[in-house]
Amino acid sequence: TKSKLSHTPPIQLYQFLASPANWPKIVASSSSVESPDNTKNVDLSRPLRQGQSVNEIFGLPPLFPLSVTWQCVKSVPPTNTKKGRLEFYSVNGVPGIATRCKMNFDIDAVNRNNNEGSNLSLEMEYEPQSPLAVLATPILTVDNALALKVLLPSVLLESSDTTVPLDKFRSLMGSLMVSCRYTRTM
Repeated sequence: TKSKLSHTPPIQLYQFLASPANWPKIVASSSSVESPDNTKNVDLSRPLRQGQSVNEIFGLPPLFPLSVTWQCVKSVPPTNTKKGRLEFYSVNGVPGIATRCKMNFDIDAVNRNNNEGSNLSLEMEYEPQSPLAVLATPILTVDNALALKVLLPSVLLESSDTTVPLDKFRSLMGSLMVSCRYTRTM
């Protein structure tokens, strides 16, 4: 799955994707992330370093909760001269469903001269261990496309809006007051 994010610098995109707390914001099937039991000191709102792990809960919790423990095996931030790369791997995957799961992100500048926008590529692989994993392939393809082409750009745009929520509220209320006054004078 590929996406072009014209207004997001590569380093900003890298930092967002390397921080697992952001995954449920952009992946429809991802419901939450948590630190593995043996590593409670990992801050999931910050980029994972190579060797750190995260548990991702997905599926349809509480009816059909699934989880996978991802380990960050490569974390290379993009620079003006080279692509960034994030690699996550889970040897056990989803027990009984899929093993040897891989999630790789490549992040590159749209135009290396101004470093303004980003090209993003996501590659996911797994070894099916049940018919459910085979049946899930088209669903995962749609889920990944929705994440990269719709939800990610929307969340990044929202996060770049520096307007304080109170200011947004005041602006809305001001517009409503003007229209109420206009209606009264008619």
